[in-house]
Amino acid sequence: MTEEMTERPGQRALSPRAFVTPRLRLRPPVLDDAEAIAALLDDYDVVKMLSRAPWPYTIEDAEDFIHDRGGEAVFAICLKTSGDIVGICGIHGNGMHRAGSGELGYWIGRPFWGNGYATEAAHAAIDYGFTALCLDEITAHCRVINEASRRVIWKCGFRFTGSGMIDTDAAGRVASENFSLDRSCWQSLKSWGASR
Repeated sequence: MTEEMTERPGQRALSPRAFVTPRLRLRPPVLDDAEAIAALLDDYDVVKMLSRAPWPYTIEDAEDFIHDRGGEAVFAICLKTSGDIVGICGIHGNGMHRAGSGELGYWIGRPFWGNGYATEAAHAAIDYGFTALCLDEITAHCRVINEASRRVIWKCGFRFTGSGMIDTDAAGRVASENFSLDRSCWQSLKSWGASR
């Protein structure tokens, strides 16, 4: 993963403008992305797996999301070759846990399922969380019926921490599985990958 940074004169580098992975470019979403995001989320099979996406999902919802990301580090997942948006990923502060903890979130639109884009983007977001955000722990959760998301989480090195319930905007209260990845495990995984 390489990183492009946005800088201001006389200041240290600020938030990343983009991450470049072998096939993807992750960059902050802009208002011009609202139509593409809304089109990808015009699919209940995608939205029902997300905790904070309403149904039906409109362009206005996409614009609100782009305007109001709060303390989240959110990235549009784009194909490097064409620039087309395939989904969204990010890390946001996890107020329910101790300081230094964030939560990984991601989704990929149906036309792009099955290509490994979620795993590639999640790896980049996790690296950003532990490096730029200096997190000590990143958590993730998925619905118990979401096998594809569970595979991404396992491939990223998370460990299972338990089951529970989460409230979703589109599907109501649903059963979920919870996972965690701490800094020391992430560092070990990174060093193992570098030694191959």
